[in-house]
Amino acid sequence: MARVEGVLFDIDDTLVDLNSASIKGFHQLTAEDFRDIPAALREHAARDYADDAAGAYERYMAGELTFLGQRAERIRRAYGLVGVEAPPAEAIGLWSARYEDVVQSMWAPFPDVHDCLDELDALSIPYGAVSNNVEDYQRNKLLLAGLERIAVLVGSDTAGAPKPDPRPFHAGCRLLGTSIDATLYVGDNPVNDVQGAKAAGLQGILLDRAADHKNGPAGILQNLGSLASLIRGNPGFLGA
Repeated sequence: MARVEGVLFDIDDTLVDLNSASIKGFHQLTAEDFRDIPAALREHAARDYADDAAGAYERYMAGELTFLGQRAERIRRAYGLVGVEAPPAEAIGLWSARYEDVVQSMWAPFPDVHDCLDELDALSIPYGAVSNNVEDYQRNKLLLAGLERIAVLVGSDTAGAPKPDPRPFHAGCRLLGTSIDATLYVGDNPVNDVQGAKAAGLQGILLDRAADHKNGPAGILQNLGSLASLIRGNPGFLGA
């Protein structure tokens, strides 16, 4: 690994376990509507919603949908998967508001996050977050998840563009006060996070918590537990 002056993280499903919160929240909001649906099918619909299999969030980031609009697309798709009529258009806003209250109460960091940040503190390496969501919303997410220690935060709105555009990555580096080529970006999306970071001149590493990569390709982390040791010195881990 090249010299690292600072680290920038993605937030959703990198620092904060958004997927688990989304699945639990969806189950809670649909408990009555899906009461006669087999458990396996309910779980399939919940994961489809949480994973945004509809691709609605990317359309929101592209300006094609409002935030509520992308959520409505995901809700209608998930209800359709189980053959249940989705809430009418006039009720989607209420559904979304109730879901937001529920899911925010479930936001939490992954178990390895604070230890990783403690190690970066011990190495005197500054860190922050760059997210493809609006800054105020993500600031509140970090606060509710107990990650208010992450002071540097760039949202897609304040950067003027979402990842993989170089602007949010460069804004994060400016706020950290680190050189672009000596800043490491860690995220769970191979395109928006890793390819975007590298194209912007940063170092990039993929965090994939879903699989065992002990014998896998270089440049992939299974968790954040080994990040500090990689920074301390593991030549060639990220490749050329």
